[in-house]
Amino acid sequence: METRPYSAVVYAGEACASVLCPALSRPCVRVTTVSQLYTEVARRPNVVAFIEADLLSRIDGDDLEVPVVAIINETPTDARSKTIRLLAAFPWLSHCLSASLLKTPLARPHLAMFMDRLFDGSDQRILGNGGVGRVAKIAHAIRRENRFERMHQFFAKHGLSDRAIASIADVSEELVMNALYDAPAEAGYFKSAVPRTEDVELPDDYGCEISYGIEDGNVFVGLRDPFGAFTRERLLEVLNRCNSSSVELDESRGGAGLGLWRIFSTATTIAITVIPDRLTEFVVRMTVQNGRLVKQLCAVDLYFAPEPSNDPIDRIKIPTGQDLFEQSVTLVLAS
Repeated sequence: METRPYSAVVYAGEACASVLCPALSRPCVRVTTVSQLYTEVARRPNVVAFIEADLLSRIDGDDLEVPVVAIINETPTDARSKTIRLLAAFPWLSHCLSASLLKTPLARPHLAMFMDRLFDGSDQRILGNGGVGRVAKIAHAIRRENRFERMHQFFAKHGLSDRAIASIADVSEELVMNALYDAPAEAGYFKSAVPRTEDVELPDDYGCEISYGIEDGNVFVGLRDPFGAFTRERLLEVLNRCNSSSVELDESRGGAGLGLWRIFSTATTIAITVIPDRLTEFVVRMTVQNGRLVKQLCAVDLYFAPEPSNDPIDRIKIPTGQDLFEQSVTLVLAS
């Protein structure tokens, strides 16, 4: 008899599995032992394992050879610190999800996009059918202020508070400055780090692409640079240092450090994609309630390709003839 097809194996307690399984858009099966986990994973070529965080130490992710999502059953206050500790403790772990997210309306769309990305190889989807956003390019550091002012107007028009917009601006500033200062230095384009107090102007081909908007009542900011120089090691170095009791700003790379921590302190979900020498992309989503941001990290997804790839990179579709360095264009009109 042919077995029922499924795409997820859930190794978790009843309380966690009872909210996770209904939130998944693809079929799943629950297991209760490590041996069952390995057996069920081996039965399908394309499967992802959802494992309660406290059970991770019982498995070897390298031997499992499938994507693993850690389900973190902690209070919202502790979820961020637990996420950082898990990513550092298990080098094969790239995805973390807070159990608290599974009880919100964000769970199903987040998991659907995540599963699509893993199984279909699709690019990070920025907007669905119910969002509105803008996309632009920045290559000259001093001109970023004009774009941030337009972002402020955009989010103010959609009812966000000044405090929320200021937090979005902090995230956007760090992402853009990383792309214009740190990424070129790490890729060897600059001979040495350029202080952020100095202006830089890159050729258009090396400019970064920023997208931002609102979808299902939640804010997103996306940033792409063409260097692909960001590393998991650098990310965890910063997060582990900032997660400790004593935090010092890292000036060795032109000022990065606490900026990345601020991103992780503001985001609800964050996905990072790196293709060496070709692409670094951050997609940061922030939950909004009554015009204010709810700062609670609920999911982290890391997609670090092991080596450069010649596969085409899906780009946001822009009408021909548009100069994104001087203006932005609409991504998706609100439905």
